[in-house]
Amino acid sequence: MVCDNCTGTDFARNQKPFLMDQHMMDQYLQSLKAMGMSDEAIALYKQQMEQSMQFTNQWASQLNQFSQNMQQFNAFFHGEAGDEENDEAASGILLNPDSSLSQEEQWAVACGADLALLNGQYLNDLTTGFTRHECRDMLAQWWDIDSKEEAHDTIYWLFNEGHRIQYDIIWQAMNSVSIKESKAFLREHVVKNEMEEEAAMQRLRNMRDAIELFQEHKLIGNGTHPEMLIWDFARIINLSRASFDAGYLTRSEAMDYIMRCVGPIRSMYTSWNQLSVSYQFARCVWNGIEADDFEGMQLGMNLLLTDPNSPWVKMPF
Repeated sequence: MVCDNCTGTDFARNQKPFLMDQHMMDQYLQSLKAMGMSDEAIALYKQQMEQSMQFTNQWASQLNQFSQNMQQFNAFFHGEAGDEENDEAASGILLNPDSSLSQEEQWAVACGADLALLNGQYLNDLTTGFTRHECRDMLAQWWDIDSKEEAHDTIYWLFNEGHRIQYDIIWQAMNSVSIKESKAFLREHVVKNEMEEEAAMQRLRNMRDAIELFQEHKLIGNGTHPEMLIWDFARIINLSRASFDAGYLTRSEAMDYIMRCVGPIRSMYTSWNQLSVSYQFARCVWNGIEADDFEGMQLGMNLLLTDPNSPWVKMPF
């Protein structure tokens, strides 16, 4: 049974399993014999009770271990494990004090800070701060990348095509006279099957909602939409970092990909704020809009733009 108003730790703390000692069991079995139950039935019942008691003890031990694990989990994610990470960890800005990157290289890595901050990764180094196993697991789950070849292929696709081509087509569809014509436009220029049609129509709706929401919060002006390039290039940066930590790319390969992003990004954007709004807008188009996610997005942007430890504050665009 799930408790909606308590954590796993609270649940474990409040459970007090019923334990019957040997004397109580003997008395209970004697009462069953006095009621006329046969010796064979009593023996079978005793066996069942002992198995049940053994299971209960095991369950209590496992639940206690679960409670300890939950306490460790909460301590890790709520900053209760110690003071080693100081103000940077408290704010969410994670920097590697041993970073060997040049200022220019750190600037390039910082172009992917929106996503790196969300993932809890270093914001100033090639390494993410995650283990090889963790990076391989993330790449496999999120990108279906399990090898050097697949890492290269995915990054090449993001450089040469990515999602920005479809994004531009969806924006053109948004400028149609009616939503009906927008759908017809997408069916003609984007979709090839029913699954693609469903995804494209959902992104059309997401873009419409994102435009309204971003205009309402004065993140974009009327009649404008953010450029999509950073959605693909920020992911190139972070994919290169994760692929390096996973052992799929060498240091020089990963840094080469990251530095190739600098020219197009500088040509497209004029500030960290503009870059971040564009990334987050594209994220809303692709993933949809949830109130909590949007609030978290704004908090993350504000943190990157104002925190003294942030690379965006330390390095002007």
